[in-house]
Amino acid sequence: MKTISLDTLKTAIQNAAAQHGERGALHAKAVMMNDCLVVDADGNPIAPDAIDVVLQPAAAAAPMEDSADTAPAADAVAKAVRSEIRAAIADNSVPVRKGISVPSDDAMRPYGGRVKSFKDERTAYRFGRFLFAAAGHSKSAEWCNRNGLNLKAHSEGVNSQGGFLVPDEFEASLINLREMYGVARANCKVYPMSRDTLNIPRRIGGLTSYWTGETAAVTESTMTLSNVSLVAKKLSALTTTSNELAEDSIIPIADMVADEIAWEFARKEDDALFNGDGSTSFGGIVGLRNALGAASIIDSAAATGDLTTAITAAVASKWFAALPAYALTPNAKIYCHKAVYHAVFERISHTAGGATTTEVSNGIREYRFYGYPVVFVQGMNSAITSGTDGAHIAYVGDLAQAAAFGDRRQVTIRTSDSALNAFEQDELAIRGTERVDIVVHGTGDASTAGPIIALTR
Repeated sequence: MKTISLDTLKTAIQNAAAQHGERGALHAKAVMMNDCLVVDADGNPIAPDAIDVVLQPAAAAAPMEDSADTAPAADAVAKAVRSEIRAAIADNSVPVRKGISVPSDDAMRPYGGRVKSFKDERTAYRFGRFLFAAAGHSKSAEWCNRNGLNLKAHSEGVNSQGGFLVPDEFEASLINLREMYGVARANCKVYPMSRDTLNIPRRIGGLTSYWTGETAAVTESTMTLSNVSLVAKKLSALTTTSNELAEDSIIPIADMVADEIAWEFARKEDDALFNGDGSTSFGGIVGLRNALGAASIIDSAAATGDLTTAITAAVASKWFAALPAYALTPNAKIYCHKAVYHAVFERISHTAGGATTTEVSNGIREYRFYGYPVVFVQGMNSAITSGTDGAHIAYVGDLAQAAAFGDRRQVTIRTSDSALNAFEQDELAIRGTERVDIVVHGTGDASTAGPIIALTR
């Protein structure tokens, strides 16, 4: 988008008025405000409503014949004005302002902070405009329509009272945030769901082959399949912001809302995957802690002991030995609380020796144990010196083979000025929802281990 000075804008409008009258002046202003960003002498954007051009009276024109309407046709005026505008822009010596470029029909107060939930300030600004449009702000709704950010109303089920689906360009950013904050979405096998229920075929038994003699009949065998059923469940997050903040800067509020919603959704998804017990507190999801079969659980025999001394390298080797060979994929990882990693796995590594002074001083940027990446899950058990007998303290294996993540509906945004005492406190309540499901299907059984193995106290 081109940047022009206020003086250049005024000159172009004055020239258009002199050539084509009031119609030409109005058309010139509309075209330039749509195609250009107008800045002051310091390079700051100027709000369109603050631009007031006073037209100088034009010189008296020569008398015209009375026989015909001499007013130029609208398309001729438009063509002539656009030509003059292009010339004015080409002659404009004002440098383009570095930094963010926003559509010219909306001035943005400079934002000195650093956005962390979007790739740049412009994307954050657009998301902020979407939020205000969803809240019923008419100017923001008009802005969204003019700039290709169409609001997608949602009217399914309990959301029949309203709500707007987050546009695709922002949904990608929120998914990235959830993958950055969370473990479930980043490591499970994700299945997009086009309806509320999705059945995924799962192989649990294969064909059997036989050595067959000449002319002998071939013995028939069959594959055994089962279904993994994903049923969408709604997850919601709610936050508030002051109207003063909303009025002062769109970018910070957009960044804050995206970050809060993404973080909370990721936290709840992880909690359901690792700790779900099938109750309503977890959306009916049964997680790893309650789903794995006996063969997929290794007891460290440290029920009441101190994990910093009770779990040895021999116990860790037994834990790894239980993992089936088919689960030793590039996706195989260790999942545990950060405190457990340092107290157990890091201690075992240090006991083995071999660390240099530089390694001890600088630390390890990528946490690993026995060659496997370690992923911190802060919602897991963190008890080091005491804890519940049988509590899962770590997992190793391929989550993509063990759990299916159903993604039914992208994030939906709804706002209110009355919920949570928002009216009394002059705040805006912003609610985000999504519909997902998580099914742990690679559980193993009493005699056969699955693709992920638990280590317990």
